Amino acid sequence: MKLFRDCPLLVGIGATAIILSVMSMALKDTVYADIGGGAEGPDEPAIARVFKAASMGIYPWSSGKEPDESFSIEEVPQAEEQTPVDESPEEASSQDLQQEDADISGNSSFDISGNSSGYDISGNSAEEPVYEFTDVDDDYFTDALFIGDSRTVGLSEYCEALDTRATFYAKVSLTIYDCMSKEFIKTDDGKINVETALEQQQFGKIYIMLGINEIGTGNAEYFKEAYSGVIDRIRELQPDAIIYIQGIMHVTEDKSSKDKYFTNENINERNEAISQLANNRDIFYLDMNEVVDDGNGNLDRSLSFDDVHLKASSYERWHEFLLHNGIIR
Repeated sequence: MKLFRDCPLLVGIGATAIILSVMSMALKDTVYADIGGGAEGPDEPAIARVFKAASMGIYPWSSGKEPDESFSIEEVPQAEEQTPVDESPEEASSQDLQQEDADISGNSSFDISGNSSGYDISGNSAEEPVYEFTDVDDDYFTDALFIGDSRTVGLSEYCEALDTRATFYAKVSLTIYDCMSKEFIKTDDGKINVETALEQQQFGKIYIMLGINEIGTGNAEYFKEAYSGVIDRIRELQPDAIIYIQGIMHVTEDKSSKDKYFTNENINERNEAISQLANNRDIFYLDMNEVVDDGNGNLDRSLSFDDVHLKASSYERWHEFLLHNGIIR
């Protein structure tokens, strides 16, 4: 009683914390079932789940449906003992690339061969033009824009051929839910968001890779709907651009087998969903997993320093894949 009289606020805070923790544990399999714990799994204080859910518009009395699309899972953290993504290529490439052939992941609803053999991917009627993936050179990317999270940040940092030609709107932790509204693009007048930037400059090609940070949010259909909304808005702002939807890069077998959310099964489901947004006229689906996977549909462990991100030296595989999969109209 003396503590209550002397420190009523402290007692109130403690009681509230206990109530919220009990509430979180009681509702973890219902209302809070889709609240991911980040890339390292859901092990976190129970009370944190309540506050994370509240930031997403989910409350104890909610129905447990998909969260509000403003939620953004933090980018996959890098273990302290691993090489950070922004380390120099010399330090990050301590292991040699394995030169064995990688199998196609099989995520998409159609086969992308990754060569210039002229495979017909249009699926259009006889009256519509038929486009084929073909080889291009680096100058193809002079009017290209890359939108993505930390993996695309790495592509800009470790692929000089692209960084010196293309434009990058990439940021650690970026998701499909906030990629158009988050203000992170630096200008002389301050930071602006992607939507504003697309109103100011036109591009010939736009590459998008987003989705790893959203794995713990909603389901594949919810992700597809949000992705579709972004594509529609980009098309309004960039009517003449070729849009490339890039499938989400896999994680390693070790990561996939030990994590509740960040599994290659979940990634494949979402890749299958967004591949359906391609119309093969001005929107095309690309799956670069075929050049970074092992023989079992997982990210090749030798190419990654943390089971999620590529080593600096491994980004050349992504670059080469893009060079073999361009669309000329």
